[in-house]
Amino acid sequence: MLKINIKTGNLIKVKSFNTFDSLIDFTRLELSMLIGNDIPTFINEADALANKIWNTNVGQSFKTDLGEIISISGKSPYHNTEHGKQMYGS
Repeated sequence: MLKINIKTGNLIKVKSFNTFDSLIDFTRLELSMLIGNDIPTFINEADALANKIWNTNVGQSFKTDLGEIISISGKSPYHNTEHGKQMYGS
């Protein structure tokens, strides 16, 4: 699981992602801006932003091209957790 803080002006949003694909969807829909009709470039830039977020270490931050400050507040390899223990089965 990945937890990030997104600061825009004086507002801070906290988001969590269980998978890299969900992070890509978020960057494509909410953190990137399509200008004109250059969809391939838009998708490449959104995916590059997702990669940058995913590979940034906990405690580090960076500024996006649109001015948001992204900081990584936590990473965990466990997706289904309860009180710190991994759950098995389904």
